[in-house]
Amino acid sequence: MKFLGIFIIICSILSYLRKKHTKRQEQVSDTFWEKEQQANLTKRQDISGLPYITIPLEKFPIGSFENDSIKECEATLSELSDKKILNLGMQTNTDLKLAYGAANLTALIDCEQNFDTLCKTLVSYAAALLALDQTGAAQEILEYGIKIGSDSSQNFLMLADIYSSGGNSSKIEELISVAEGLDSLMKQSILEKLHQKLETPLS
Repeated sequence: MKFLGIFIIICSILSYLRKKHTKRQEQVSDTFWEKEQQANLTKRQDISGLPYITIPLEKFPIGSFENDSIKECEATLSELSDKKILNLGMQTNTDLKLAYGAANLTALIDCEQNFDTLCKTLVSYAAALLALDQTGAAQEILEYGIKIGSDSSQNFLMLADIYSSGGNSSKIEELISVAEGLDSLMKQSILEKLHQKLETPLS
């Protein structure tokens, strides 16, 4: 009888927790759909004044190297320079619709995709330049990536390696400060790796 009583108590607790969890899920779902409905009703806002990103091609060594990887990156950058680019951080589609209107969602998604392509291309471009021992040019490109808010861990870590090779630990500390302000899922991982590089500089 004692074990039966314990069993009944455990079952009661599990049932209570299950109902509590279900209720919480229902509340989260209701909140989401209310927000989504409001977002779909938001009127189109003027997005012409948003902080669109400009690619400073004139500062990059465009056309300076006969290298297929570099040429491919430069062609991508040139193509992107004619497009609208935005770093929209961690904003969801619902957030974007609430802020700028549902009618602008497709355009904003395109801008964000262009940003993602830009960040990946900058890393590839810098890596190709480093392979040719063009450290200065690679550093400038990676620093531009940081400036526009890239959350690419490769961008941060490649630049940290350049700073470390030059014995410039203060610059790594600056990268850590920038990473602390990231609005990204990669933030913690980047910070951990940067701190490791600060503690164990390259020889």
